[in-house]
Amino acid sequence: MPASRLLQWHLGWAAAFCLVAAMLQAQEAWERDHEAGAKAAKAAHFVEAEGLLLRSADEARKTATAAPLLARSLLDLGEVYRSEGKYAPAQSCYAEALQIYTRQYGADSPQAAEVLNGQAELYKTLNDYVQAEPLLLKALEIRQKKLSQPDLATAQTQNDLGELYTATGAYDKAAPLLQTALETRKRLLAADHEKVAQTLQALANLNKQTGKAAEAENLFRQAVSIYGKTVGGEHPDYANALEGLALFYSARHQYDLAEPLLARILEIREKVFGPDHHDVGVSLDALGLIKFYQHHCAEAVPLYLRALITWGKIYGEENPWLSADLSNLAKCYEYIEDFAAAEFTLRRAIRNDEKGLPPDSPDLGSDLHNLGSLYFTMRHYQEAAPLLQRALDIRTKALGLNDRDTIQTLETYANLLYFLHRDADIEMLRRKNWNRR
Repeated sequence: MPASRLLQWHLGWAAAFCLVAAMLQAQEAWERDHEAGAKAAKAAHFVEAEGLLLRSADEARKTATAAPLLARSLLDLGEVYRSEGKYAPAQSCYAEALQIYTRQYGADSPQAAEVLNGQAELYKTLNDYVQAEPLLLKALEIRQKKLSQPDLATAQTQNDLGELYTATGAYDKAAPLLQTALETRKRLLAADHEKVAQTLQALANLNKQTGKAAEAENLFRQAVSIYGKTVGGEHPDYANALEGLALFYSARHQYDLAEPLLARILEIREKVFGPDHHDVGVSLDALGLIKFYQHHCAEAVPLYLRALITWGKIYGEENPWLSADLSNLAKCYEYIEDFAAAEFTLRRAIRNDEKGLPPDSPDLGSDLHNLGSLYFTMRHYQEAAPLLQRALDIRTKALGLNDRDTIQTLETYANLLYFLHRDADIEMLRRKNWNRR
């Protein structure tokens, strides 16, 4: 071989060796950072996990052959962002991961299904079940087709879809999914594994909604116990299970049992997530409602105000999602006779409803009724009349004449007309409404 050709061969071999060495070095760095990031995420050390997973993604981007590693980092980073309440970055990570997995393995691959499942959980967090359901159905279809027998990935999707159906009232759909998920998890995992606890908690919620109180309480307690042993009493998964038990007690008016649990949950979530996280807002709402039910309205007011700040940052200040809290806050103000604050708060709720809801929305009808009733209490009868008339029209159309809320508005409006000496209108109201019931 000529010397020049030999030199070229050696240089080419050296370049290839250096390239392979660089790739191996990048992969080792990726494995180190990704493993540490995943471990931190499991322990709910989300700030640490975010930094490590970002670094692992950067390592994977250094070479084109590491696309699956990049997708893995992006998917796990998306999960961390979702846990932190950083929803826009989470969506971006999921979208890029799905693009990579689809290109590498196909749109119907188990890898793509995992991303779809993560995207659906993000939508569930935002109470957007319309967006979440088709993603979970697609993920379940892929996993059932690609995997020959029930596995943990399929069980995860069944669990998540069962939770969605429980939340939307489709209990007949939820029950078989959750039962199958529990059977699979118990067969493949230890009986006290946190994934088993997740499904026990989901089944507890289903039993609670379907009136099986004893079963629900037992399942909630099992889930709390397992999480306490596995992830510990400072972990958000433990707080979630404890919340299920607390809300169960609240629904049964056992406020003395519910309140300390809700206070503990708020403490855990603030410590893990900080003050402005979605789950902190949920805890503030729940604790505020307990205070309201116990007529401790002065204590409920600051809780609702904090929750509204959180929801405003997440959903926007003018989103109708805030109106439920605004309405409850107004009731607290009315109870402590701060009528000016109650009026301002209800007017804000109505503005949000009118911007974001249909004109015949029952939620808008409720807020109109509440403001009309407030004015009635304040003896501002002329201001109350058009609000109650509008609320009655909405509730009659949306709920029917025999609905409890419609009857409440009808009776309040009739009493108002009496104080206004509008006897002819009372008679017309009687003929139009009472006689049709």
